[in-house]
Amino acid sequence: MTHTVTVTASAISHTPRHVQIAMAVVFLLGMAVFTSVAFTNIAVLGLVLAAPFAWVDFLKTKQVIEPDAKLFLGLVLALCVWDVCTNVLAGYGFGAALKELLHDMRTFGFIVVLWAIFVNPRVARIAFWAVCVTVLVLASINLFMTLFGLQAQGQYFTTGRLRISYMSHMYGQALVGFVFVLAQMWLVRPSLSWRVGLPIALLVLSLFLASERRTGYVLLLAGFGLWVLLNAKRFYVGKYKWWLLLIALAAVIGASSSNIVHNRMAQALVEVNEYLAMSPQERVTAVGAVRIRMQYVSTVVEVIKQSNWWIGIGSLDLPEAYQAAAINMGLEPGTYAWSKYNWSNPHNEYLFMLATKGVVGLALYLAIFAQACRVAWGKTDEVQRIGLVMFVFLFMLSITTNSMMVDMEEGHFTLLILLAFLAPKSLDLVCAKLPNVQKEKIAS
Repeated sequence: MTHTVTVTASAISHTPRHVQIAMAVVFLLGMAVFTSVAFTNIAVLGLVLAAPFAWVDFLKTKQVIEPDAKLFLGLVLALCVWDVCTNVLAGYGFGAALKELLHDMRTFGFIVVLWAIFVNPRVARIAFWAVCVTVLVLASINLFMTLFGLQAQGQYFTTGRLRISYMSHMYGQALVGFVFVLAQMWLVRPSLSWRVGLPIALLVLSLFLASERRTGYVLLLAGFGLWVLLNAKRFYVGKYKWWLLLIALAAVIGASSSNIVHNRMAQALVEVNEYLAMSPQERVTAVGAVRIRMQYVSTVVEVIKQSNWWIGIGSLDLPEAYQAAAINMGLEPGTYAWSKYNWSNPHNEYLFMLATKGVVGLALYLAIFAQACRVAWGKTDEVQRIGLVMFVFLFMLSITTNSMMVDMEEGHFTLLILLAFLAPKSLDLVCAKLPNVQKEKIAS
């Protein structure tokens, strides 16, 4: 025991100062992503300040970036440059275009800036576990407060008590993604048993019983199908077939026993049918989470039709063009429906990219995430490989009804996940603290 403590202390003392600072800051960032915009910005600033020292160390130790990762970073840089170009081509100055880049695309740019920090697997693991544990704690508190009648079902304890309104954002790709990563860890190392089984149960129960986020329900269902396909060799043999059956049965029972799941999905179906039955004039003034998103799509499509398809209109011109299209479709300024529109965010990131950056920008955007999956698929760490593919799939599905990378919470969460899963050669979530003998057994 004394020898272990001495070795650990020695390892910490030999860790470069910028790495020690980075580990502390990513821990703060992981806890702040879904709780505090102020601390999120402070943590990101701290990482940006530490990045030059990480790059100097990266070059000094003659580390290299793999070709697939270089292409990934090159695509990210290309999209950032193209974002500036579209706003300059729209008639704005270079300074205004750069300012807009920092507003809408900073999470992409920070991937390149912070890459050298997250190459260190210890930093990446701390970032992952900080966010994962924060999501688990918040979801568990919300679940128990709902079960004990301390708050209404579907509400979030942080909204009324802590004046934090970002927790609902957590019940999407973040919570569902962690469910699948923990499940993958369980598959790779079954001896983890209740240590991952209990967190998975808490996350899923919180989603079904204490959240009204429909996105989470859909992502869990769709993600389960992909996760089974990615692990097909395991699930089609031996005891794992029973695992699959039990998991599916538990999910069905959980969803069927939740009134809020029934009510929210029924409400969505009603809104879709009502919207389809409306005249074009009635649709313009439609409100409701689903109806207004459907109208967002119709409105932004009109913007796209009137723009240059190749380069778009630039993100700086989107609010004005969006409003003009809505007015032409019959929406009157100053009405209740007008106040419900988000004029800078059509809640569909594919259409946002096409409208603001054209076909070129959308192609670059899609190529970034396709290349991220290629980089992940080249990893030898199975949890890291499948975990990243799952997160990307959930992200790409969720942006059909939300904008993520231009959003404060989801954008910084995706930034952390991409860096933690792609930058280190091996994230080693399962075997990081195991003796070499145990690692060899697991590998075999």
